[in-house]
Amino acid sequence: MNQSEVNEIQELNSFKYAWYRNGKYSVNVKSYLTLGNGKANETETEEIWEIIPGEYKHIDLLISDKKYIRFDAQMKPFYEILDQVNKATENLALLLSEDKTIEKIENEEVITDKWEEIKRKELRFLQLVKDSYNEIINIYDKEFQRIDDNIKANLLYQILFYPFPNTGVNFTNEGQFKEREFLSTLFPGEKIVYDTNYQFVDNKDKFQMNILGKLKNHTGDFDEIYAQHYQKALNIPLEYDLMMEGEYIYNLDSVLSEIVFHVKEKLNEKMLYVCRYHIQLIP
Repeated sequence: MNQSEVNEIQELNSFKYAWYRNGKYSVNVKSYLTLGNGKANETETEEIWEIIPGEYKHIDLLISDKKYIRFDAQMKPFYEILDQVNKATENLALLLSEDKTIEKIENEEVITDKWEEIKRKELRFLQLVKDSYNEIINIYDKEFQRIDDNIKANLLYQILFYPFPNTGVNFTNEGQFKEREFLSTLFPGEKIVYDTNYQFVDNKDKFQMNILGKLKNHTGDFDEIYAQHYQKALNIPLEYDLMMEGEYIYNLDSVLSEIVFHVKEKLNEKMLYVCRYHIQLIP
């Protein structure tokens, strides 16, 4: 190891990954979904997430109402349902693992009780309006029965609560994170297993970590699901693929200041989903 490499590791060892100090972040999510027939649905939303640290490894997360900057008018009823779903999880009590990923949702009972109240007071009307709305609400109802697993498998939470290597004597400026699972957008309810590598970039006035991720494997029978729900409409074979790339910026106090993260999930050339997550610390 030459002297420049030694100096670089010493500098990185001053990085303490303290992003979870009390702070507010704007969370902007922009997505693009093709539907196989040339039509595409583009959506952009924004929320404010407030992080309130508690005792060791405990964090409260407060999430504002979602602001819709751009959306397809035909999707308005669905977004109305989704807004109510989000209200049930707008206050989260989290226990983090040693690597800063989410280990447990500690207020799970409070969330499910709130969801039951929302169903009764806010969503019953939509259930009676249309069978399709009722089906969507019933799907979410089942998902709330395993809310802990679903939040941990939600990609947005995984991007914010990213695993991080031990910053000690053996810390290196590049390496691989443990594999993770997230919920597919194109195959609802199915989980995707992915690998990610990290690399620190030398910046004098900030810490920067770049991420590259790729598909490892997927659970469930994608071929069968594709044949049942997509094959007839798209009329070409399944060629599933996944791409991830992210840039994390931390200030010199090791506090997270910005994330730009891109994801591309593809069934084949006719149907794909692209999403950009832009998370910024609010001064």
